Amino acid sequence: MKKIILLLMAFFVELFAKDVFVQEILDYSFVSIDGKAITVMFILKIVLIMFVGFTIGWIYKNKIINSKKMSEKISIATRTMLGSLGYYFIVFLTLTITLNAAGLNLSSLAVVAGALSVGIGFGLQNIVSNFISGIILMFEKTITVGDYVELASGIRGTVREIRLRATIITTNEQIDIIVPNSDFIQNSVTNLTLNNEVIRMRIPFGVAYGTTIEKVREAVLDEINADETLPHMQHNNEFQPKLWMVAMGPSSVDFELVIWVEGENTKKLRTNTSIYLMKIYGLLYKHSIAIPFPQMDIHVKEVEKHV
Repeated sequence: MKKIILLLMAFFVELFAKDVFVQEILDYSFVSIDGKAITVMFILKIVLIMFVGFTIGWIYKNKIINSKKMSEKISIATRTMLGSLGYYFIVFLTLTITLNAAGLNLSSLAVVAGALSVGIGFGLQNIVSNFISGIILMFEKTITVGDYVELASGIRGTVREIRLRATIITTNEQIDIIVPNSDFIQNSVTNLTLNNEVIRMRIPFGVAYGTTIEKVREAVLDEINADETLPHMQHNNEFQPKLWMVAMGPSSVDFELVIWVEGENTKKLRTNTSIYLMKIYGLLYKHSIAIPFPQMDIHVKEVEKHV
């Protein structure tokens, strides 16, 4: 397909070159800058160079990220990093070739860039900071594509793409949130799947005073262990559910059911919490264990009247 397109382009170029009218249109000058005529051919050449360069960069990036052969040996995070770096390098190279084709002196541009560096440092401080942070994230790999993270602001989701300026996080509600890269460097970030995909969850609940611990254990922990439909790790002795007594509160004896989840369940913390709370509520009701609520006793004291 690519060869056919190139052959067609070469055919039309040769056709236009032989046509005097078309040649006159291509040589038509709009304006002259420093003695250099800006013609239709000049503009087409610049547009063609940029189109070809950006297209090559886009094809390279997608080929690297979606390569099935590389996916067997290289992780998606590494492929994304290589694809992004290669894409931006091709874009930079394209812009350099475009400037040379336009007849601009790069040495003079360097002088102008040096003069503008102070203004860029103040005016584009955030952009430069995000750019450097993006490069750090790509090479440091503390946060990679596919990780499930929680930011200091409370945003929680899966890292879908790391770009040079910002990172895209997709929440469980399928909402894409664009987060500046500097937020990952300057603020604390919780990576729930950095080294492994196993997370401990604690499900709090309370029972009324007078309920024995053995009865709570039998009603909750034993039945949780026997239910194979629940999402906790079932067949790993190291990560078996546990029952903790954490406090003797004003109105209840407070417990926590401790469970371990892995894989995709680490990204469904609220869903899993809801599943276990409903399960615990049903088990307490089944075993006639009272679920307390805050109570307050009011004592009215009579005051004798003195006449």
